[in-house]
Amino acid sequence: MAGDFEARDERNLVEYMAALFGFARLSTALPGRDIYPPYLFVGFFSFLDLAVLQVYVHLSGGTHILLDVPSVAAGYVAVLLGVYGIQYMSSGYESALAAIRAQERADSSEIDQFQRIFSWRAKVIVYAIAALALYANTLLNVGVPYQVTAINFLFTWEFVFLPVIVEFALTYYGIHFLLPRRFENAGFNLFFYDPRNMGGFAAVGQLLKRSYYLYTAGLVLFFFLVYGPVLLAVDGYVPGLFELLFFSAAWFVGLLSIGYSMHTMHQFMSAEKEQRIRELEEELHGAIENPYDINNSRVADQEQLDDARRRLEQVRSTRVYPATFTMWSQIAISVLLPQLLQITVQTAL
Repeated sequence: MAGDFEARDERNLVEYMAALFGFARLSTALPGRDIYPPYLFVGFFSFLDLAVLQVYVHLSGGTHILLDVPSVAAGYVAVLLGVYGIQYMSSGYESALAAIRAQERADSSEIDQFQRIFSWRAKVIVYAIAALALYANTLLNVGVPYQVTAINFLFTWEFVFLPVIVEFALTYYGIHFLLPRRFENAGFNLFFYDPRNMGGFAAVGQLLKRSYYLYTAGLVLFFFLVYGPVLLAVDGYVPGLFELLFFSAAWFVGLLSIGYSMHTMHQFMSAEKEQRIRELEEELHGAIENPYDINNSRVADQEQLDDARRRLEQVRSTRVYPATFTMWSQIAISVLLPQLLQITVQTAL
């Protein structure tokens, strides 16, 4: 039945950190509907930075970061968006596999590869390497300019924001690069009677599209983080070469991801469709005597011929992309928007 699929042991770095610091217990203790603990976790440390630490810096003779560079607010919004994106993509992954009835299409040995996107061990290794690199950069290159901001440089970035970035990146990578390849390796059959005419993979197409929207939204927030001072006419501010290259590289990675996932799904669906057409072609040959001589051919089995034709029409009408024209239009807009924003601002500089 649809809805039977459930990922196994899919542990989440951000949920783990939120529970480690007591926000899971806080979520259940608060009155009313339970709040997703990572929101409390990220929200608390963002509030601590903006409403406590930065206020202290401002009162101590410095300048509150939002007064100095208001566009920094986009960074905090991006982290909260990352938490939402992780939650959406994780649940969307399970929902998509349930919707396509994955457990009905593959045996137990094949379905095991879909039980998790990445192993917990792989997530921890990637996070540990990223945390060490961030610490090294902070201590060797950036330094800690104010004693009060040490909590950000040596704690919040590594234990709050970094898990969000790593979990989002791995989940997004798994959906766009691993999931389509796993469908291909498992040899899933298309559902040629799909009322949506997408071989039964409409839910997968929606997951690919919407996860790419989340990636694009994060990229747009990064644009406002980098170019915000330009838009707000902050004196003497010009984006550095690193920021420009990083933005372009991130945009290209997004383009590559949606291109790869859709192309891999197309190859898999197209190959399956072609295989079924060849099988039906054999049946048509078997139902007709002298099939290559139209003048002397004769139908040997009318019932077999009619049945093969009926199934052939069903197969031929099935799309080989899990997307509609409207979806392609929406994806195209999402692809172009970040670069159009960057080009527009760069032209005005």
